[in-house]
Amino acid sequence: MESAVALKNIYALAVTLAVGISEKKEGKGVIHYNSQAALFGQSVREMMKLIKILGGNEENIVFGAGDLYVTIFGGRTRKIGVLLGKGFNIDEALDTLKGVTLESVVIAGRAATAVKELIGKNKIDRKDFPLLLHVDDIITNKAMVDIPWDDFEIEREL
Repeated sequence: MESAVALKNIYALAVTLAVGISEKKEGKGVIHYNSQAALFGQSVREMMKLIKILGGNEENIVFGAGDLYVTIFGGRTRKIGVLLGKGFNIDEALDTLKGVTLESVVIAGRAATAVKELIGKNKIDRKDFPLLLHVDDIITNKAMVDIPWDDFEIEREL
């Protein structure tokens, strides 16, 4: 499903925030795989929900997750995610990457707008998309990166 492949851009930016945070704290080359893995897992969870909302089969996540895996390792989306994770605000990051096409920024804005509209109509729950909404806050409101780790916890009834 094409939507899964497009959605991976949002979440590749989100996962690479952890790379930038790590580089800011400990220097380039020091990688914290646990934080990236947690963001990757949350990304897949949210992508599956978005695919279902779009009328796709949740099994289509394999296309988005595979592409997500590749995208976090290089390219334009990684560059902006790392800059934001290092503490650049969105304007500074975009200025640094002037002239570079950043699908992740455009797709995140559009997806978040649609999700917020559905939240407003009580068709979906805000708590299901903490990572998407945080990325949108970074892009739209120039918020600084503050990963909402606690919002990733899911409770299951036994």
